[in-house]
Amino acid sequence: MTVRRRWSPAGLALAAPTAFFVIGPLGFLMWMGLAQERADFLERARDLDLLMVVGQVALLATLTTVWACALGVPLAWLTVRTDLPARRLLHWLAPLPLAIPPYIGALVYQILLAPGGMAPRFLGTGSLPVSLYSVAGAAWILGLFTYPYPYLLVSGALERTNPALEEAARGAGLSPRHVLTRVTLPLLRPSLLAGALIVFLYGWADFGVVSLLRVRTLTTIIYEYVQGTLDWALPAALSVFLTVITILVLLLQLRVLGRARYTQIVGSAKPAPRIALGAWRWLAFAYAWGVLTLTLLLPLGVLGYQVSRLPASDMGAFVLTQWPYFVNSLWTAVAGASLALVIALGIGWLEGRGLSRSVSGLFQVGYAIPGTVLGLGLAGFLHATLPWIYATPLALIVAYLILYITPACQAVKAALAQLHPSIEEAARSLGRGPLAAFRAVTLPLIKPGLVAGWLLVFVLSMRELAATLIVRPPGFDTLPVRIWIHAMDVGPEPRAAALALVLVLTIALPWLVLLSRRLRGISPSV
Repeated sequence: MTVRRRWSPAGLALAAPTAFFVIGPLGFLMWMGLAQERADFLERARDLDLLMVVGQVALLATLTTVWACALGVPLAWLTVRTDLPARRLLHWLAPLPLAIPPYIGALVYQILLAPGGMAPRFLGTGSLPVSLYSVAGAAWILGLFTYPYPYLLVSGALERTNPALEEAARGAGLSPRHVLTRVTLPLLRPSLLAGALIVFLYGWADFGVVSLLRVRTLTTIIYEYVQGTLDWALPAALSVFLTVITILVLLLQLRVLGRARYTQIVGSAKPAPRIALGAWRWLAFAYAWGVLTLTLLLPLGVLGYQVSRLPASDMGAFVLTQWPYFVNSLWTAVAGASLALVIALGIGWLEGRGLSRSVSGLFQVGYAIPGTVLGLGLAGFLHATLPWIYATPLALIVAYLILYITPACQAVKAALAQLHPSIEEAARSLGRGPLAAFRAVTLPLIKPGLVAGWLLVFVLSMRELAATLIVRPPGFDTLPVRIWIHAMDVGPEPRAAALALVLVLTIALPWLVLLSRRLRGISPSV
């Protein structure tokens, strides 16, 4: 007999606000976009040269994807499958650039490569032959700081793949090169494609890097139009278009990830043998450290050097003036992460017991929305329906909840999946009710997974820029907003570097905790 899942009152209590805050902003954008006359929209589209902009965004996302995979995939193979010197250290360090938001990476390379920057001054020229302020420059930055996505997925697939398949291929007479191309790469294809789609989605929806490097994209047009006019019809229409493309890419990503289970072939008791690099060993070592230098060591060094240029007295006074913005970032991120975890825990508990249909699936819609689009839709929706939340810090917390509750749900589900139902049933057999058994038995056992989920949402909320710029109340700036304002208005000067270093160090500690727990399901909307 098939047991039909049902809605419980608790499930409805969770689903109703979910649908309200997730579907509502999208509905508002669709209503605003459709309110614009077609002829008017086409005329404005021609004025904005939207076809060229869309092609430019597609080129940016493609170049970013190719560059990120070119960095991450070889590094994953070297650290997992070869006798690369210091490979364990490199394997631990390789994901750390995710602690540096790409817009901070753009700030760093502005300091280094922009006209009048450190590199042109060192070379004695006014500027470099290649401009950082271009599609290629933006792709360079985005690829450097998103390569850990394909790295994590491909390295995880390499660790799970049964080495007996490759041994059998070698036993059949195939050379190492043919084993790599005919056996290993086909097994890695789902994880590689999934990582590539994550990076493509990030490049398609990015706002921070392209705005700092003056690259015209759909997200920058939406933001500039909202800031410059009171007419939201055109940006709403563009937001709907951007969201449709984003959701299509996300659906393709989910389909690819669904196929990734075929790479998880186990059954061998011994690990895969290390491939001897021979004469290439130290060249590969230089490549690995070159990647980490560009993405981790150099950014931290440049930020530290820039901060050291400020006199100690000026630095102290500046930090005191910026302290309220750090506090704003901290408490809104803590509130957003805590609220997301509480709701995710309720969803996981209800769905695990068949007391509710899949509520977490609704959050996937919010997870797919670019930050600029969510900010626009949420601001307009709250102004129309809940004006007492509009233009308050609570709206910012709601934005973080919509954007990042999916990683919290994934963490809770992963923690609950590790427990056998008999553990809680044993507690209930001793006379405890469902909630009492959950508090006394299940909650302590899944606590490490909950902590990891909370830290992940906290990190993502601390670094969020695009939605924050639109949703935040007047005068309520966060640390990412202040970094963006300093870099846009003044340029890559020491004070912007000081703020960036504070944000990176704040993110780095919880990110190190996450890496120590060997999390592999990293989110695309960062």
